[in-house]
Amino acid sequence: MAEDKSLLSNDEVDAELKSLDGWTRDGVVISKDFVLQNFNDITAFLQHLVGTIAIQNHHPDFSLDTGTRRIAVSVTTHSEGAVTRSDIDFATTLNAWRPKR
Repeated sequence: MAEDKSLLSNDEVDAELKSLDGWTRDGVVISKDFVLQNFNDITAFLQHLVGTIAIQNHHPDFSLDTGTRRIAVSVTTHSEGAVTRSDIDFATTLNAWRPKR
């Protein structure tokens, strides 16, 4: 999948974020904290995250806090200095993950 670096206006980003549960915007970065129930979920989500990075060729910043079982993900299109369609697509794909029970 090729990156779609189409720039989005602030209004377009805000409209997209309304349908992206948990994502917020701070300037040119959108971010979300994923809080997971256990280490198996953390491992599965990290596999989904890495797979999404490989497929979409889009590279977010992320950190893991095992104490709170939280993975913080921040994404922007650095080359454009803005939020692009690729950022929204990436966030949408991450939100589609569900733990297996």
